Amino acid sequence: MTIEHLQQLRDTSPAHDDRVDIKTVHLDPNMSAAQRAEQYLQQVKNPYHFRVGDITVNVQFAGERPLKDAVVSYLTNLKNAG
Repeated sequence: MTIEHLQQLRDTSPAHDDRVDIKTVHLDPNMSAAQRAEQYLQQVKNPYHFRVGDITVNVQFAGERPLKDAVVSYLTNLKNAG
């Protein structure tokens, strides 16, 4: 999946029933992180718009902050809040 294709997917807004239910995504833990990421993208089809059961999910990132930094910050905040 190319960056251009991901950008096109980001700008779509598929109907709830057209989104992949993330509960159906299965990843092989024996694969490398890069292979699992590719496997995830192939199964979820659109990483910006999917669903979890009956819940519609839209993922959006603000600014130019790398995803890794955002996830680390989020997890740190969760740890400190508990």
